[in-house]
Amino acid sequence: MSGEGRQRATALREILAAALARRQRLSLSRWVESVWLRLGGPATLRDETDLENSRAFFDLLDRFDEGGDLRDRDGFLEEVQKLHAAPDVGADESLQIMTIHKAKGLEFDTVILPGLGRGSRNDENRLLRWTEIPHREHQDLLLAPVQAAGDDDSPVYAFVKGLDREKQAYEDARLLYVAATRARRRLHLIAAAEIRHRNGIPQTCAPRPDSLLARLWPAVEGQFRQAFAAQSGGEGEIETPPTEQGPGLRRLVAGWRLPPAPAAAAWWPEAVTEGGAAQAVEFDWAGETIRHLGTVVHRCIQRLAEDGIEAWDKERIRAGLGFYRRALQRLGVPEADLDWAGRRVAEALENLIDDEKGRWLLGPHPDAENEYAVSGLHEGVLINIIIDRTFVDDRGTRWVVDYKTSSHEGGATEEFLDREQARYRDQMRTYAALMAGLDDRPVRLALYFPLLRGWREWDAGE
Repeated sequence: MSGEGRQRATALREILAAALARRQRLSLSRWVESVWLRLGGPATLRDETDLENSRAFFDLLDRFDEGGDLRDRDGFLEEVQKLHAAPDVGADESLQIMTIHKAKGLEFDTVILPGLGRGSRNDENRLLRWTEIPHREHQDLLLAPVQAAGDDDSPVYAFVKGLDREKQAYEDARLLYVAATRARRRLHLIAAAEIRHRNGIPQTCAPRPDSLLARLWPAVEGQFRQAFAAQSGGEGEIETPPTEQGPGLRRLVAGWRLPPAPAAAAWWPEAVTEGGAAQAVEFDWAGETIRHLGTVVHRCIQRLAEDGIEAWDKERIRAGLGFYRRALQRLGVPEADLDWAGRRVAEALENLIDDEKGRWLLGPHPDAENEYAVSGLHEGVLINIIIDRTFVDDRGTRWVVDYKTSSHEGGATEEFLDREQARYRDQMRTYAALMAGLDDRPVRLALYFPLLRGWREWDAGE
């Protein structure tokens, strides 16, 4: 064995050893796929269609996977034989595959009708056969039951069965006419006739009587017999050309090496970045209860927006105090804080439906979304965000709004809101940048403070 061959054998042993070590941690299909990947299987694929064919095999293997093994080996092998290559994923619509029934009423430049020599399904004995015999003033109904197993068919049953076969022959001829007349320029008829033998020697060829080829046979019989005579060489023996078993192996080129895996995607779950490093807006001023209160307020505002603000009034809001307490309790709010925190949730919602700006904010708007999840790159960092409310106004401006459950005791509320706007400006700028990647309309930013009935808005470029 050459030096390169020994290197390949060593690498193969290492790959298989690593695969066996992972065998117990993966399902059968995922394990086989991982071995295929480590061996460079994708490098042997010619195009995306081959990749789809590979996926079809792994999907089939996954269906038969049970506890890391094949639940039905023979059934799996049988299904593998039924797998067909996928159509070219890059093909346009110039080629259409459809049944003859579906093609009725359409026309195509070229029509190809394959498999005309195949027979239809067997005409099994039905429990009851019948046919209608029309007369001038009425119709007669002729019924014939099937005979018991082992008995010959009754004459009436055989007669009705013969009528059914004759009707099917006429229907086949009609379908063939429909298919053939779909072609504007070219019609390709593809069929194979059966070769009949005597004493092991082929004698002649003929169509199956239940095939569409049988309907065409008076017109094409001469061509088939000429082809039969040419293939048999006039000596009664047919030379069968060798058939290729499968598509053949495709080997990797010499010196091929498995490419290195791409670097893992960097992910920061926080919503705001500054200078390329993820950071969250600080909440040093607020305790855990305040944060949980804000969570419940956000959930309730989302419900209010989805129901429609007209469906909510103060009575309905106050009736939900028990729900607010339970939601806060599930989030870990201490028992001593549940009453006042629940009342603050109700206060925020009541302020919202009483406030003109709040009612406009949650009113009907085009392209409105609540708690809208967006992910994307911002300044080279992959981040994800949740936008509390976004919509398009009647002037075509995209609004991006964030709710803030900040509270402020004492005077100078406007100065407090200005400071909050400055505090969250970078966060909102990030929201605008990600939204601009989804919508080319101008973006306007806003903060809404339901506990204060406060509002701050500005253009994304400010």
